[in-house]
Amino acid sequence: MFKRLPEDGHQRNTLRNFNLGMMRPGKIQSVKELAESLGLDVRELEGLPRRMAGRLVSDPFAEAGYAIEVNKNHSIVSKRFAVLHELGHFLLHVDRSDPIFDPLHLNRGDDEFYYEPKQEAEANAVADVLLFGDGALEAAISLHGRKSSELAKYFGVSEQMVEIALRKFSL
Repeated sequence: MFKRLPEDGHQRNTLRNFNLGMMRPGKIQSVKELAESLGLDVRELEGLPRRMAGRLVSDPFAEAGYAIEVNKNHSIVSKRFAVLHELGHFLLHVDRSDPIFDPLHLNRGDDEFYYEPKQEAEANAVADVLLFGDGALEAAISLHGRKSSELAKYFGVSEQMVEIALRKFSL
């Protein structure tokens, strides 16, 4: 997965440090700080459709030209994953050569929004790798065992997400 991520040294280093930070006990890594360090603004909004956790939008005032909007009414773990998921879209699916063009073709209507299954799966994979990849999940299991509730607290995600990661990473 990382071979498709940016070759730029700053971005790769920032992503790598976030992932490796998961293996340090203590404070949960901030996904907002990660996104902001890559030049994206992160905002919580009230008006997003109920089932939409977040979205990537063009923002000419953000350093990278994009912002991540998350649904203020969702849980903190939902918002955390939404930021990482939208960061995946930014890293893999955005053509940054034309800052005026919104390549995600987002429908700004109340209940409809962009959905491309292949790209959604790829954005989820980026989030999974950033959270659990490069030995982070194995290290957490060695510290906390395989109890989903403890692993969920450690990573700041839902127990369901931990169960999915255990299957995806064959643990």
